[in-house]
Amino acid sequence: MIINNVKLVLEDEVVDGSLEVQEGKIYAFAESQSQLPQAIDGEGGWLLPGLIELHTDNLDKFFTPRPKVDWPAHSAMSSHDALMVASGITTVLDAVAIGDVRDGGDRLENLEKMINAIEETQKRGVNRAEHRLHLRCELPHHTTLPLFEKLVGREPVSMVSLMDHSPGQRQYADRSKYRDYYQGKYHLTNEEMDRFEEEQMALAATWSQPNRETIAAICRERKIALASHDDATREHVVESHQLGSVIAEFPTTLAAAEASRQHGMNVLMGAPNIVRGGSHSGTSPPTGWRPIICWIFSHPTTIPPACWMPPSASPMTTATVLRCRRRFAW
Repeated sequence: MIINNVKLVLEDEVVDGSLEVQEGKIYAFAESQSQLPQAIDGEGGWLLPGLIELHTDNLDKFFTPRPKVDWPAHSAMSSHDALMVASGITTVLDAVAIGDVRDGGDRLENLEKMINAIEETQKRGVNRAEHRLHLRCELPHHTTLPLFEKLVGREPVSMVSLMDHSPGQRQYADRSKYRDYYQGKYHLTNEEMDRFEEEQMALAATWSQPNRETIAAICRERKIALASHDDATREHVVESHQLGSVIAEFPTTLAAAEASRQHGMNVLMGAPNIVRGGSHSGTSPPTGWRPIICWIFSHPTTIPPACWMPPSASPMTTATVLRCRRRFAW
């Protein structure tokens, strides 16, 4: 099969040309058009390798489409997989929460079901994309380390991120943003929110640092890719680098993003924040350089708008974004 008239996304550039495929594999490409009559006209479209999605926590929405509504696991997995492939994603790290800021959430209830569904559908060969696991560890929680130790040996685990969403730091340095988000999410009165905030700070003081150090050590031992999350200061970045982080998820300040890059960490940003110009917590994406992007909580169709936004609005070049898949492989 030969495809003419396409924009080929190469390692460092995008070129107009043609591509030849033999037995399902790329055989050759050229910056010219084939004259063979059987060549397919690509109509000027973009032709690129399948994308690797490093962080999407959308799987749980298929398992619980509404609060307290459970959906059959394989049907939920099939719908999620179809959405990935339709968006050009051929390898997806399904991000599942380990620990939570509050007991009794749907994510923890669905945790085992989601992981089992990923493993079973992969073994049966029914997925069109390859699905791996990204364990998102909420550090200020007493259940986090036991859950992590139970799950880290599962075969699909390819990435671990260390999160701390407690008030007064990182994503929620502005505590009013913390209150706005969690009070709205859990429908708390002012008094209930005051107690919730105090409880979260106490949990963070007890569990965050011990869990951070222990989980990072396990990842180093097992050679699992480790990611920081919401680093806000250079000190955060230095600690993350020393712990072995190779990815910096969503640094919340330009200083942290620059420091992450200087320490050799690959900076990952959310496509929704690029499109919207900021996150729900009030932080803004850094501009002028080239991160990896992911679609995190939104529909994956946010990725193309983030790639093709004008240079003045988007912090990356199209070629850089679309070739980011080469940095990580399993």
